[in-house]
Amino acid sequence: MELDDAFETFFGAIALGALPEGRIESAWSRLREYLCSAYGLSDRDVFLQGSYANDTTVRPAFPRDEYDVDVITMSARQTQSTDEALQDLEGVLARDGDYAKRIERKTPCVRLRYASDDSGYLHFDVVPARRCDSAPVEIPRRRSSWKENDPEGYRNWCRSQGSQFIRTVRMLKRWRDIHQGQRRGVRSVVLQVLVAQAMPFVARDAHAVAGTFDGIATAVAGHPDAPPPLPHPTLRREDLTANWPDSYYQTFREHIIQASRDAREALADPDEASSHRHWRRLFGDDFPLYSGPSRQPPQPPPGYPSVPQQPPRSRWYG
Repeated sequence: MELDDAFETFFGAIALGALPEGRIESAWSRLREYLCSAYGLSDRDVFLQGSYANDTTVRPAFPRDEYDVDVITMSARQTQSTDEALQDLEGVLARDGDYAKRIERKTPCVRLRYASDDSGYLHFDVVPARRCDSAPVEIPRRRSSWKENDPEGYRNWCRSQGSQFIRTVRMLKRWRDIHQGQRRGVRSVVLQVLVAQAMPFVARDAHAVAGTFDGIATAVAGHPDAPPPLPHPTLRREDLTANWPDSYYQTFREHIIQASRDAREALADPDEASSHRHWRRLFGDDFPLYSGPSRQPPQPPPGYPSVPQQPPRSRWYG
């Protein structure tokens, strides 16, 4: 069944909510102001990218999970190596007493970790970037080379996909986090491009989700060992699946094919309570329980007692 009301409830349940949103906005405002002042940058040179900027963030599925905010700062110099750019950013952040105690060194970024709240653990991943000739910007990886990136182009591409795309991506992110976990699950950018390629042009969540599962399952069915190529939507030279570990991909492939079967069964199920159970198997406890009328035993015909008969007290029944 379509269960439109249940899907609307589910969509609201996996959103971050007002308190995490307020926490992010407060931390982001202070970080942006600090980086602009420290590097002498304009507001346009320190900006958001990733799921939060694209409006596809979901509340973590489990208490120990994390939600993140990705930040680009156009502070890297043309003469710097990748390691030098990241070390410079780390040093600038360490000059602030509050940021100094939050810093974690990561391969592509400097991470600022915040304490947990009701939605999970929050961190900001801050990436130094610089202009380049072959792409809008390039970003570093420690002990490696500079990598082309197009954060603004990708953000505009996501927004151009429409509201049903946003809803479907969020729901499939919740499915991913439950069935694969945050560490081994498919990367958000890969999942989003797969959704855009597979999602049917429908306006109801159940049909959009089931059709998307079907489309992605079909796309990977003929690739049992390694993922098929997946070009970046705005940087066509980049293959988004090139560095996807084969074992992680094979797990994803197995799960998405099963999810396609489960979603079709949930959609085709004519019994509302049973359909709820099928969708909950896919999306977890945030998909609401069936709340319709309870199933009562049939009423006895007129003239018959409504209280079930009891066996005689003098006799045992096996």
